[in-house]
Amino acid sequence: MSDNARYDLVISGAGMVGASLALAAQQAGLRIAVFEKRSAAACAAADPFDRASLIATGSVRFLTSLGIDPALLGSAVERMRVWDAEDSGGIHLDAEEGGEDLLGYIVENRRLEQALHTALKEAGLYIHYGQEITGAAPDGKAMYITDASGTQSRSTLLAIAEGRQSPLRKALIQAPVFRESYGQDAITATVWIEKPHRHIAYQRFLSTGPLAVLPFSDDAQGRARASIVWSAKQAHARHLMALNDARFLRELHEAFGPQLGHFQEIGRRSSYPLSGLHSSRYIGERSVLLGDTAHGVHPLAGLGVNLGFRDAEQLIAAITTARQHHQDWGETPVLRRYQSVRRPDNLVTVLACGALSHLFSNRSRGLARLRDLGMLGTGVISPVKRFLIRQAMGL
Repeated sequence: MSDNARYDLVISGAGMVGASLALAAQQAGLRIAVFEKRSAAACAAADPFDRASLIATGSVRFLTSLGIDPALLGSAVERMRVWDAEDSGGIHLDAEEGGEDLLGYIVENRRLEQALHTALKEAGLYIHYGQEITGAAPDGKAMYITDASGTQSRSTLLAIAEGRQSPLRKALIQAPVFRESYGQDAITATVWIEKPHRHIAYQRFLSTGPLAVLPFSDDAQGRARASIVWSAKQAHARHLMALNDARFLRELHEAFGPQLGHFQEIGRRSSYPLSGLHSSRYIGERSVLLGDTAHGVHPLAGLGVNLGFRDAEQLIAAITTARQHHQDWGETPVLRRYQSVRRPDNLVTVLACGALSHLFSNRSRGLARLRDLGMLGTGVISPVKRFLIRQAMGL
């Protein structure tokens, strides 16, 4: 990239959300540049923890429109079973009841990211790996950008998709950020299961936090696997992480139940603290936030990356509309249209996921009965159930 290069859009961050925005922007005919602080080798390497996400139906449609087929990358989810370990309440969510064939796909994060990077390369777009934007200064007509090598460029708009600890958010948006610690850590791993998952995603609410067991692709020998996300109060999570594999699998079976038979093997475990995050503003002068830079949610609903894909889709829609009307898409009125659509949706989701985590991670018998009645009502009232299914699919 030469000094003083001019772009329609510069994107900081080439994770799943940033890369999807880049591909959509490239296909829309924008001149773009993408900066990613990780090296090309790090992005090309396999994830030793096999971390995965539920790519909901709405996100599947967005990715498919970009030429990315999640069906080739992961395992289909047709049904979801949710129940409370403290009582008998439970909900069965089936895609067919929402008018669709699937709720989505469980896809390894790294595989999806690599598919997006490959598509960008094939389209002739070079990602600036190992390069971070170290300076960004708007002047009213453009955003002037300096990268770690000292190279300067300018862009109509800077999109920031760097993750929760974004330095550019702090420098450019300068808005209060809501943060809430859930007092839990999430333990993730791939497990080998005795019985086939039959494309069912399971979530059990325990008093220490929710446990998700998600359908994962079979291994090279055709053995059935599942991806787990076990959210537990931090002291219990530390206990679980300290166990050897055999003891961990026994505790996993005791917590989850017999639905998939015995858990036979486990891959490498990872853990990370859980918290909610939401920026009070998504836009600054010629700058905009999306994905985890703007919001972060509890993983219990599997909505995190899907909210980011919705951000990318809506931002491209706002830019496209502005171009059609010969408007400057870096100006505040255009960016406000994006914010007015995405911020309320994301805020409600952040708060709702936090509230659900607190409600279900509680030993109170009164609350357990209330949860039981709530899930019973949801299961028998068809319009409510259909609404939940459509929400789970991102539709």
